[in-house]
Amino acid sequence: MVWSGLDAFSLTTLSSQPISFYHTQRPNRRLAFMARSPGTSTAFSRIAAGHVADLAIPVVILLAVLVVLAPVPASVVDLLLSANLTVAVLALLGSLAARTPLEMAVFPSFLLAATLVRLVLNIATTRLILSQAGTVGDIAAGDVVQAFSSFVAADNLVVGVVVFAIIAVIQFVVLTAGATRTSEVAARFTLDALPGRQAAIDAEVSSGGLSRSDARQLRVELQRQAEFYASMDGASRFVRGEAVASVVIVLVNLVGGFAIGVGQLGMPATKAAGLYARLTIGDGLASAVPSLLVSVATGLLLSRSTMRQNLPRELGRQLFARPTLLLVTAAFLGLLALSELPTVPLAVMAVGTAMAAWLLTSTSLKGISTESTVDRQKSTPQGNSPIETILGQNRLVVRVGQDFVGLVTGDQPRLPAVVEGVRHRIAEDLGVIVPAVLFRDDATLDKTQWIMELDGDPIDDPVMPAGQWLLVPSSSDDVTRHRWRKNRDAVVDILPTQCVRWGSPAEAEEVVSRGGHAFIGEDAIAYIFEANLRQCVDRLLSRDQMARMLESLRVTEPATVDQTVPDVVSVATVQRTLQCLLREGLPIKPLAVLLEAIADHAAEGHVPEQLAEKLRPHLARTIVRRLRDSEGRLTVIEVTPSAVESLTASGAGVASRLEQKQLLTELRRALRPLRERGRQCAISVSSERREAFAEHMRAAGVETAVVADAEVQGQSGIEIFATIGKPGSVLQVHTRAA
Repeated sequence: MVWSGLDAFSLTTLSSQPISFYHTQRPNRRLAFMARSPGTSTAFSRIAAGHVADLAIPVVILLAVLVVLAPVPASVVDLLLSANLTVAVLALLGSLAARTPLEMAVFPSFLLAATLVRLVLNIATTRLILSQAGTVGDIAAGDVVQAFSSFVAADNLVVGVVVFAIIAVIQFVVLTAGATRTSEVAARFTLDALPGRQAAIDAEVSSGGLSRSDARQLRVELQRQAEFYASMDGASRFVRGEAVASVVIVLVNLVGGFAIGVGQLGMPATKAAGLYARLTIGDGLASAVPSLLVSVATGLLLSRSTMRQNLPRELGRQLFARPTLLLVTAAFLGLLALSELPTVPLAVMAVGTAMAAWLLTSTSLKGISTESTVDRQKSTPQGNSPIETILGQNRLVVRVGQDFVGLVTGDQPRLPAVVEGVRHRIAEDLGVIVPAVLFRDDATLDKTQWIMELDGDPIDDPVMPAGQWLLVPSSSDDVTRHRWRKNRDAVVDILPTQCVRWGSPAEAEEVVSRGGHAFIGEDAIAYIFEANLRQCVDRLLSRDQMARMLESLRVTEPATVDQTVPDVVSVATVQRTLQCLLREGLPIKPLAVLLEAIADHAAEGHVPEQLAEKLRPHLARTIVRRLRDSEGRLTVIEVTPSAVESLTASGAGVASRLEQKQLLTELRRALRPLRERGRQCAISVSSERREAFAEHMRAAGVETAVVADAEVQGQSGIEIFATIGKPGSVLQVHTRAA
């Protein structure tokens, strides 16, 4: 396209913004143009402002160095001293407004810069005092120094010296010494506590209490906190050193000024001493006041600890939280007013304190009334439910009927506390973290009914009869179990895998007297909750929880995790493999040992079921220990390989299916007397067919542990109760005394 005969023209864009184009009218050259829009100047301004902010600190430091080398006019010194006082006030107000010390994380660097600026200003004023005081008098160092020497010192040299001495003592002995010690202790304690806090964060991540992003943020905050206190430990030395330097500079100014006035300018000794003393004290006060403010800001910031509000609000909340203390203070001031002390100021303070107590009391009563109203609104079923609850993002939910609402509400709800103990027991026993449980009242349920849900699916919905106890006989109480089995009408199928039932208080006393247990209320709900939760514990190990567990393990076993996940196996494979172990009630700890075993056998295949079978030999002693009874015995029913083959055969004909049915019948018949006696038992099969046989037993509803023969061989306390085999076509059951 050729633009001929035009030096400039305008086009209008779709947004109706004019764009001006310019070209150079040079032949055979590219068209040079520039587009201008309203946003261009704004963007340029932002970029320019950013560069100015980046260059501000370096320019100030370079100017400070120039002030040391070159003389500065008195008017410029006035401006710099005013700026120094302004920055000191801002630092003090910033430390008061900061909710946490990390909100002023730049403070250590600020201390160094502020100290450098004040020392440079001392040099500039000293040069002016010594070089120009003999000619221009009291305004030699500028109006600011002259004002401090006259106004602050009340035009009295002795007053000025005393005020400066008091400020120096306060700053050096009180503020800087305290700030230095506080910074030392804070830095030491913060660094010493860092490993423990890191471990606590890792534990919270493993338990599901923190997400990985929140944990990462907390770790960064811990690191920043440690760096801040370590930097403040060194920066506080600048403040202490400056306090010493200010006193030395005053002495140098006095001696040097007197020597110049008397020796070089020929001034009388009294006149020279008075002139240079006034200027020196004014200079010292002009530097000491900002330095004092910065020292106070340093002390306030270091002593903030873990407050989450600014200092004035926190002081008001803590000092005036109890109106009774104000009333006692008012009474004390009233008694002092009756003494020989001045009556009017003490009486005014007593009346003011009493009025403050009265106002705080009325405000507290209104707050309590409002708070109780809010609590009542929250306790209603239609209250403000969390969005996560409405969307079903809580994995474990317990809905309770009307009779159980009191167990989950109030100041100290009993059911959540008991269920929390269940979560800890399962975590310690199986190594899996149970998600937090959400309790909700449900008006659609029966009064004595409650429902347990996992990922939105109901697991159990038992009804607890009013005034009834949950009875659990001991494993050795064969009489009670036999009577319950015989009288089926009295037994409720609360837990399919256990012989438990509801009973009266008298029956509860009988069961307890025989060594059993009886539960009621929240304890009964927790018992059923735990039993049902253990039946589906494999579903609790989610992909996200597996990743958090591996991240936590990485802290103590970094090589094991890094060399296994994800190079050898994925997180999903590890999760599904461990779920296979949990499905059979086996613990997934120690996790490092299991992860090493997974890595060792991963070359043989990544099928989770096969990997889980490879892990079982590492848990053989644990498997047998968990199956032993209270006397240390494990009763085993052996199933021969031929019988296992027959039971697990797929696509079998009619004869084979009939044979499978007979084998299952005989297996249940062998298990029945053991269950009636409450005896712990297991089914032993060959290692090669154990996984398939266990899956077949679960599908058939036989809730009995299936172990491999290699897992029980060589271990003590193993008793063979029955052997089920299939020699030829004849079914044989050999039973030994239990």
